[in-house]
Amino acid sequence: MLQFAISLGMVLLCGGGVAMLAVLLGWQEQAAAPDVRRQRLLLLVPAASGVLALLLLAVFVLMMLWSPQGADLLASL
Repeated sequence: MLQFAISLGMVLLCGGGVAMLAVLLGWQEQAAAPDVRRQRLLLLVPAASGVLALLLLAVFVLMMLWSPQGADLLASL
């Protein structure tokens, strides 16, 4: 049961991460002037990298959790 709860949390985290990337990219593209867009891009790259790192971590945790040794790893927590 705990596996399903963690999986649901990770799926929600992935959905939220995709939504956050969409918001960040839309915010960057809505700038009126090219210099403002360039300045926003400098803020966007580290933020998007962090969100993508969280998505990668969530997928890794899900794959590890549902591996054959996942129940043992979960029991050790």
